[in-house]
Amino acid sequence: MRDLHTNHLSASANTLPLCQGLLFILVGPAGVGKNSIMHGVLDTFSTVRQMPTATTRAIRSTEQQGREHWFVTPETFQQMIANRDLIEYEEVYPGKFYGTPRQQIEEALHRDHQLLIADIDYVGASKLKEALTESVILIFVQPPTLEVLNERLHMRGQMSEQEIATRLARAPIELEFAARCEYRVTNTLLADAIQQVIGIIKGEAERHGCV
Repeated sequence: MRDLHTNHLSASANTLPLCQGLLFILVGPAGVGKNSIMHGVLDTFSTVRQMPTATTRAIRSTEQQGREHWFVTPETFQQMIANRDLIEYEEVYPGKFYGTPRQQIEEALHRDHQLLIADIDYVGASKLKEALTESVILIFVQPPTLEVLNERLHMRGQMSEQEIATRLARAPIELEFAARCEYRVTNTLLADAIQQVIGIIKGEAERHGCV
């Protein structure tokens, strides 16, 4: 796992590699604040955009088709699986499928050389890292303690006790995934966590010639 302070490299334009685009994936247990960190980065860092994933869940009032996600029917999602149109997919929660469209992500990275950010389940993140290797930077977001995670899930006020229990039961497995990530950020204070992720993106963008 890299030290944040080692990634802000200084290099001349002649020595920088050609940018092939980068995908920064925020990984961690539900309720840890990945989505809030991602939107804090997007509000601050104009050259980064969110990578939309395909999902069968219902669109929310604050979302737009093709910005946060491609919202599709279960039937369409199954057809995408059959056509091998998804790099990875997962039934994250019962009846709620998420997946990464192959063509869109490859074009964004390898043709358009974009800097992308996404909040993806650890299983999907692992598959994307395997498929896209050096183009993917994994950032694990962890809570200060599991007690704090429990409090944050209850503060949402949008889930039943059973749903919260399901997410907390997954947390130990998700926390083990931290060892496979390039970076680890503890979300104690949201503003600090956002700045840490911005620092990671800037350092990696410079290292890969994407500045």
